[in-house]
Amino acid sequence: GINAEYGALLYVQELDHNTLPEAKLKLLEDIDKLFRKGTISKDNLESQLTLEQVALIKRQEGLNSKVSGITGMNLNETVDLLIQRALFAEAEGLRKEFKLSDRKFWWLKVRALTKARNWSELEKFAKSKKSPIGYKPFVDACLENNNKAEAVKYVEKLPREQQVDSYMDLEMPEKAGEIARLSRGSEELFDRILSQIGPQNTVLRDRINAIRNNS
Repeated sequence: GINAEYGALLYVQELDHNTLPEAKLKLLEDIDKLFRKGTISKDNLESQLTLEQVALIKRQEGLNSKVSGITGMNLNETVDLLIQRALFAEAEGLRKEFKLSDRKFWWLKVRALTKARNWSELEKFAKSKKSPIGYKPFVDACLENNNKAEAVKYVEKLPREQQVDSYMDLEMPEKAGEIARLSRGSEELFDRILSQIGPQNTVLRDRINAIRNNS
């Protein structure tokens, strides 16, 4: 009956990586047949998600020769792994087929490239067009993967207030002070820098205050 079929749909949404890909694909294809017979409408969210899962698993099966173990991953994980393995055309193909937004795809690609430590490709990607997510995610992802030298490349692309915070994250307080000196609301930014330095480091506090007083 229809309730049983909807129950099956909901069950499919709960399938996880422990489910054998072959079994998962078989179940999804069985439910897909119900769509094609008109037993279940394609106009509800669960139906659309299931159809996408069928399509994704079939695409993953085709990619298994290049990336073993990819079948059964969700879409984000699949795109992430393809980018980490430098299979950029394949990742772009999934982006188009599954209509990933530019913002979502950029987030995934930035994080995947930094995890793979593919710094040259990251820089190339940053220059490909104006980032729809800004450049703070580039800085943060580089820092998360312990590469301050790469992070610095993207800091100058940030608004000045974000530059101040990022230079503090990079342990470059004097550079943060120079940017604060050029910024509107500089007093608040200098207070923020000094609060992060703390009262014990008097030598560094004196340097920051010297930069502040020269503004």
